[in-house]
Amino acid sequence: FGSTLHAQSWLAPTHAPKPDKDIYPEEPRRDTTPRMFQRYVLGIGGSCDQFVPPAGYWCSSNTAGGGGVTYRITSGLVANESVLPNSPYKDGTTAIIQAWRPGHWASWMFDVSKYDPKTGTFTFGKGGFQGARGNDRGDEFYIENVMEELDSPNEWFFDEKTGMLYFWYNGTGAPPASTVYEVPQVKVLFNATGSQKSPVQNIQFKGVNFRDTAYTYLDAHGMPSGGDWGLQRSAALFFEGTEEVVVDSCVLSRLDGNALMMSGYNRGAMISNNEFVWIGDSAIAQWGYTSGTEVDGFGWDGTDGNQPRGTQIIGNFLHELGIWEKQSSFYFQAKACLNHLERNIFFNGPRAGINFNDGFGGGSNITENLLLNTCRESGDHGPFNSWDRQVFVTKVRDGKTASVIKAYDNIQNNFMIANYNSQEAIDNDDGSCYYETHHNFFAYSGNGMKNDFDGHDNHHHDNIYAYVGRGFGVCSQLEGHNDMFYNNTVVITKDGD
Repeated sequence: FGSTLHAQSWLAPTHAPKPDKDIYPEEPRRDTTPRMFQRYVLGIGGSCDQFVPPAGYWCSSNTAGGGGVTYRITSGLVANESVLPNSPYKDGTTAIIQAWRPGHWASWMFDVSKYDPKTGTFTFGKGGFQGARGNDRGDEFYIENVMEELDSPNEWFFDEKTGMLYFWYNGTGAPPASTVYEVPQVKVLFNATGSQKSPVQNIQFKGVNFRDTAYTYLDAHGMPSGGDWGLQRSAALFFEGTEEVVVDSCVLSRLDGNALMMSGYNRGAMISNNEFVWIGDSAIAQWGYTSGTEVDGFGWDGTDGNQPRGTQIIGNFLHELGIWEKQSSFYFQAKACLNHLERNIFFNGPRAGINFNDGFGGGSNITENLLLNTCRESGDHGPFNSWDRQVFVTKVRDGKTASVIKAYDNIQNNFMIANYNSQEAIDNDDGSCYYETHHNFFAYSGNGMKNDFDGHDNHHHDNIYAYVGRGFGVCSQLEGHNDMFYNNTVVITKDGD
């Protein structure tokens, strides 16, 4: 993130504090927890108006879990010349302000709608939707895209009002006349969009280089499900309504949004032997649709299969990502299931390496992967993170019966180094359930097995936990839905646990 600046103060939220409508039905009901995450939760409008569509778990009045409060976001900050020595600015409305959420759970980006040079007050326009967990204030921040901050070699400023590009040349005299300035304009390099009834089939990319797309962090974001993420439904390679897509032996680099997204109905995709490097947001993201409410794509019913299922992600080399959005991962899924990650190498990312935003369906397999250098910039989490706050109905568990109970997700034979700010290798957070985690090697972090906020039915066995602060921690559970921790080898870093 590269900044230790702190605002003198943050402006209070000005948007609606509650949704226009709450969806909180009695059925379907998941009675496998003592108290939380038993019913489907959705807020529509009001507090969710800046998301697209304007609906989400965190916009509801019925949120639960760690720090569970309705979404709100600061409306600006005050930072005069004592914080920003090059201010006051002639025109602060050209600025983009990037800020950490407190706790470093996500980073936010804002444009500026109003600037008062006398007080150093920046009033935000759009932004703050890059994470689903807002706050009344931010943490460290930095400012860019103002003329007065053009003060170091290789920096530039583009004045949209005059069309003038200013560039601080790192050399003697003027830049050579032959200098070429290249500005990415395109955000999506390839879009294949069909439907579940009429899918696009058999697209293959082999040995292709994809690079240089524009940033998307101020584009519309939605709340994918019950996890902490805000996400834009876009990527340099975008697939929706497809079958048998192959992306193999390609290089995807310098893509300032998401690199690859499988959206809605996708079957039989193979993403293999690629390198993903210098990615602005996430490398691979999968995000499905559900039904049951008045908002398209939202609801508890996932039985129609309008989700990414059966994607094979094998043998990829993924590193240096989250350049812009820090709530990002090498692999992300929301409302997706039955996927397979094998023999991938993930390193150098700001937050969790693999993130499951919900427990939709289950049946995914994570095996023989190497993950390290995750959570380098953020707090909390680890190489793998999951949440399961939202109730969904699928037929995945036995292939025929509609149920709120998911199939087990399987995490096996992986090597995960939980260094930097990781609190454990496997972070099964808020309600996470039905994970079979076994025959892995986990190194470092504060904890071995973690289960909290009504998580249950998580089984850790035959793992090695090397140099951890504690072997395991669990929460209260209902009879018949216990966690299991057995046949593991734990090397503790301190006496007394």
